[in-house]
Amino acid sequence: MYELLVLSLLMHFPLHAYLIAKIISPWEKISRGTLSTLLSRLEREGLICEADPSSVPYPSERPSRALQLTGKGRARFTELMMDTGTESATYQKLFHIKAQHLEFLAPEAQLALVDHYLAYAAKGIAELRKGIDAFRKETAPDAAAPGGRFYATTMDLLQVRLEAQELDLAWAQRLREAVMPQKEGQQ
Repeated sequence: MYELLVLSLLMHFPLHAYLIAKIISPWEKISRGTLSTLLSRLEREGLICEADPSSVPYPSERPSRALQLTGKGRARFTELMMDTGTESATYQKLFHIKAQHLEFLAPEAQLALVDHYLAYAAKGIAELRKGIDAFRKETAPDAAAPGGRFYATTMDLLQVRLEAQELDLAWAQRLREAVMPQKEGQQ
């Protein structure tokens, strides 16, 4: 995930290393050591290189290296963006990051990625609904049994989780609508 975050930011413009950490922070907490190690690896692999500090759109008084993507880094970015391995428990979070950088993909690739996520989200909602129904049938307390509060709280939390997933699906549908005009304009 960190690799995609760094490469996606550098797709926009060159950045100082400390700015990369600041921009990433709302999405992922990354230690200086982890970021430094990652940047060193990306540089060794030829995915990033030093940039002219004056090319960074955010002026800095701090002494910090400016970094930019190489052609190989752009290719790796595209590879990571198009990876739809949904086995990861963090796929939803990863797609949210990808959604911010769709502009760097061809319209048909954008649509394919969003459609894949829509199917993933719909499947997750169906599985959660099935799990809620099973929980309701298998654990519903009778009126006189203890544990009613556990049941009620659990059902409430499951409903909140379902609503959050439904909101995410609605957002992804809006994202698809935003991507569609680009695709139609290209045909």
